[in-house]
Amino acid sequence: MKRILICLMSTAFFGCTTVAVPVVKEALKCEVPASMLAACDDVAAIKQGIAFGEMIDVSARDRDSLRACALRHNSLADAIADCNSRIDKYNADIREYNARNAAKQ
Repeated sequence: MKRILICLMSTAFFGCTTVAVPVVKEALKCEVPASMLAACDDVAAIKQGIAFGEMIDVSARDRDSLRACALRHNSLADAIADCNSRIDKYNADIREYNARNAAKQ
């Protein structure tokens, strides 16, 4: 019986103390290497004396390659911009939360 009473008293005692709320850290930015954000390569040079059919093939491959590169580049740039925007909003919420907790103390 004494043990239960001691447990209840210690729980009540610790419930009355102030609890320090930790400061929540802000999130990091979405960082990618500059090489991933670099522009796509130029088209391949067409060698002298190439046959017309070969020139059409080289041109078609270049167009397909550049189209795919541009799509990847734009998608990456959009994703990074979206990620940074969301992190900025999250960090603003964290700063507001930390300011409210600091004002309470």
